[in-house]
Amino acid sequence: MDEIAADPVARGARWLAGAWSLFQLYTAALGTFDLLIQLPVHVASAVALGFLAPPTPDSAAAAAKLARRRPWLRWLDAGCALLALACAAYYVAQNARLTSRMALVDDPASVDVAVGVLFVLLLLEAARRHIGPSLVVLALLFVAYAFAGPQLPGFLSHGGETFLKLLDTQMLTMQGVFGVPTLVSATYIFLFVLFGGVMSHGGLLRFFTDSALAIAGHTRGGAGKVAVISSGLFGTINGSAIANAVTTGAFTIPLMRRAGYRPEFAAGVEACASMGGQLIPPVMGAAAFIMAETLGLPYATIAFAATIPGILYFVAVGVMVHFEAKRQGLPVMLRADLPRLGAVLRRDFHLLAAPAVLVYFIADGRSPMFAGFWALVAGVAASWLRSETRIELSRMASILVEGATSAMPVALACASVGIVVGVVSATGLGLKLASGILGISGGNMLATLLLTMIAALVLGTGLPTSATYIITSIMAAPALVQLGLPKLVAHMFVFYFGILADLTPPTAISTYATSSIAGADVWRTQWTAMALALSGFIIPFSFAYDPALLMLGSSPSAIVWRTLSATIGIVMLGAGVIGCFRRPTRLWERGLLLGGALLLIFPGAVGDVLGMACFAVVWLAQRKALAIQARPAS
Repeated sequence: MDEIAADPVARGARWLAGAWSLFQLYTAALGTFDLLIQLPVHVASAVALGFLAPPTPDSAAAAAKLARRRPWLRWLDAGCALLALACAAYYVAQNARLTSRMALVDDPASVDVAVGVLFVLLLLEAARRHIGPSLVVLALLFVAYAFAGPQLPGFLSHGGETFLKLLDTQMLTMQGVFGVPTLVSATYIFLFVLFGGVMSHGGLLRFFTDSALAIAGHTRGGAGKVAVISSGLFGTINGSAIANAVTTGAFTIPLMRRAGYRPEFAAGVEACASMGGQLIPPVMGAAAFIMAETLGLPYATIAFAATIPGILYFVAVGVMVHFEAKRQGLPVMLRADLPRLGAVLRRDFHLLAAPAVLVYFIADGRSPMFAGFWALVAGVAASWLRSETRIELSRMASILVEGATSAMPVALACASVGIVVGVVSATGLGLKLASGILGISGGNMLATLLLTMIAALVLGTGLPTSATYIITSIMAAPALVQLGLPKLVAHMFVFYFGILADLTPPTAISTYATSSIAGADVWRTQWTAMALALSGFIIPFSFAYDPALLMLGSSPSAIVWRTLSATIGIVMLGAGVIGCFRRPTRLWERGLLLGGALLLIFPGAVGDVLGMACFAVVWLAQRKALAIQARPAS
């Protein structure tokens, strides 16, 4: 740490991070500047911080390694950071001219070209350092596609783009780097990252874990259920899978290991629960805010539609934890060793003020930016009600620095993927690919859904969730819309699989963190996590066939019935995957459980009746087996 403190470039990074956070708070409170000021400043701050901060900001070892880097390389990083900030200064200084020129008609000035090219190169290098090469390579491939259009065959062919026109689109309009993804990053996402930091430092994580212990700690598989509940609750205000896995996993994974869970199972549970935080309101993940902006819908509509599927996902993981504990015969934690819910509420109830403010304003139809800012203010104010949760000035400074460092990779991803969005928009590739998918599937709904799922999972390999959603929403979701699915359903479908891509090998990022904490094999952890998240792969197909689970266009009775049947189906799926229901299952019972689960999760009156029949048969068979087992030997 002394090496880091002695590094002037590292100190400069902290000052830059704090200044960036203050800029974002200022614009959240008083309103944003013109977008060709707000967005270049936001992107330049992320790029500059990307050159100054270590690729793994939570690792002191990585920061120390960066501090020991050859001095001339560190100063080169500092120079690149200053160049990025200079690019933003150019946009600020030239704002009046840039906003009044005829975009895509008047050729950009030579200085505009030089600044634009420099800005893009700096952005891609910063993204390479913090996200990896996948997104950078993808962006460059799309740039090549923009130029090579006339030479391409079939539906991929287009008229081609000139260098000046492409640069104009990407850097001087709201259709490329400074498009919707960056707009969402600069307004909603950054603010909610800061909000999560305030809640974490204020003690809300401790409140969630202690509440989970008090509620579920004494039940069968209590340690695993604590992980699911606490990670789910923390995910509602955090929205970051990796941050959730590291923070809650440091407590829940050792707790599960002590309770007797296998290392890879404990790591898989935490990875699944942490990832699920992006699926459940009120905050969800960055991609949800981008979806709201893309569809032109209030964020509250997105959050409302995501509620039932999000809850079902956590129910699915929770029942698998329960059945695994029953299968292994794990001991139950003693109530005497657990906190009491009443005592936890008396100690930390004031911390719920901020989430309550957030939910109130979102439900009231206010913008996420407005809701997030005042929830953050409420969180800081509420923390002062008790000395042990008080966020003082020094801690607030740390939150500002940590928040900017956490938001930086998301901002880099959104700006980089803006290059892809700009090319797709200019060339019409989205509609071409939609027609291609429909041609391959022959217009069959199931085949189109499967192709879309595969595309999302493949594109999500190595890409952040927000980038995966943006790309699939413009390249795959239109095919679903052409089949007749409502836009929100189509986008929610690709949203789910963009997130689930984070759990598929070999790039399931959160599993690397959880397996390290658990001392488990990464590969086994990833396959275990996929099995635990199996319901997450099925639920999107269910709401694609019947949007009742999204509470769209259905009567209350239909919503209740679909939720009930899907819940029973998820319980059967968990029992079938784990191999235990009321007792360990026989082969035929397992087959009925898995078959009945699919019948219930997918909508249809006949399927519901057959699925319930499968459930009843297994229930009665296991009840009879338990009764025979309980008879005293004659």
